[in-house]
Amino acid sequence: MPRVPMSDGDAKHLLETCDLLRVAFHDGTAPYLLPLGCVWHDGALYGVTDSGRKTEIASENSRVAFQTDTSRQTGLFEWESVTGEGRFELVTEPTEIGQAMAKLQPFVASAPDWWREEQAPKMAAGELLVWRIRPGTVTGVRYVRPT
Repeated sequence: MPRVPMSDGDAKHLLETCDLLRVAFHDGTAPYLLPLGCVWHDGALYGVTDSGRKTEIASENSRVAFQTDTSRQTGLFEWESVTGEGRFELVTEPTEIGQAMAKLQPFVASAPDWWREEQAPKMAAGELLVWRIRPGTVTGVRYVRPT
């Protein structure tokens, strides 16, 4: 199956429409990879999280690699994938937090009841953190059916 580079516009479109991002952190010894829910807003990827290993690693080394793809929709044989690098940053500016939360609201609203019940006390206590990754380098590829 031919691997074809995606245009910058197509790669950006995939980032604009993704809701799951795999993010690789590195603590200087080993990588730490996990999936994070996300939305695209104002040229960056945003999500919410609580404190933990990823935020500890990012406080020392904010450089991350990330990846998203369409395999959930298309299967394993015909998909598009975008990989890139950027910096994982916690958002502290109230206006930016509000804008990001507004964009994330449909994502949160579609979450299962158990997740919202689990997260509600954290939200009320202000323990959920908004994060942002501004992509630096981005590369997209697609696997297509041979013609």
